[in-house]
Amino acid sequence: MIAVFNAITNIAEDIEKNVFVDCDRFISRGLSDKDMNEKVRSYCSSVIQREFRRVRSINSFIGKQHKNEKIHNKNGKYKISYVAVDNIDLLDVNFSLGSIFGIYENQMDAFHLKAAVYVTYGPTFQLVFASKSEGVIYFAFEDGEFIERDPLTLENEGKINSTGGLASEWSDEHRALLDGFFNKGYRLRFSDSLSLDTHQILFKRGGIYSSPETPSFPNGKLDVLFEAFPISYIIEQAGGRAISNKGRILDMTNVEIDQKTPIYFGSKNEIQIVEDYLNN
Repeated sequence: MIAVFNAITNIAEDIEKNVFVDCDRFISRGLSDKDMNEKVRSYCSSVIQREFRRVRSINSFIGKQHKNEKIHNKNGKYKISYVAVDNIDLLDVNFSLGSIFGIYENQMDAFHLKAAVYVTYGPTFQLVFASKSEGVIYFAFEDGEFIERDPLTLENEGKINSTGGLASEWSDEHRALLDGFFNKGYRLRFSDSLSLDTHQILFKRGGIYSSPETPSFPNGKLDVLFEAFPISYIIEQAGGRAISNKGRILDMTNVEIDQKTPIYFGSKNEIQIVEDYLNN
């Protein structure tokens, strides 16, 4: 696991330096936003694959964008899912974005998820690592290296209300759920970068993130293996909860590689309110 962690820190430093600090190499006159974004995504994926190929304990790895599993070492025990860079459309507005990693042992399902990591780039360059033995710890990048800071834990209740989906597509029930939180003084904090929205809830020690099913995404928007499993794992190790409209995210079984899900995660009290709403 140490070698995998070190590989991810190498990935983070490369992407931060070459994409978020020195981004001129990706900006070409006449290049469309779509083409530029694909150029950035391709670069990030190549960095991730390069570093993972150097780790003997990694059996294989697979990215959200193309979902073609790359076998590295048949004798390795770790299978890794990754999101090279989440919501790359926000790159040109200087938002923090991130990479997300799920580290599975032998097979890719929730039961075999052994650790999860996300990295936030740009104005906030930090790394968060979670495992059952370590809990959730974050590393700040200072003086050319990642420095371990205090563990992150969630309180039973927070004040952040981070919600995705088009407001015009929210159901009346979901709108009422959100209004209930706002009426209690919750603050809207939503960037549409999953890693950053998770980061805000963790650093503010509580709150709720919701991404409901909508007409545009009737099965939910987040990829289970690449996004929902790793983020849910981190949230649970911090003392929070993560559910879909059908139960606990990490209880999901027989998950297909491209399966998506609605998700609600955050502090225990907020998720209990969501469960009450879903069960009515």
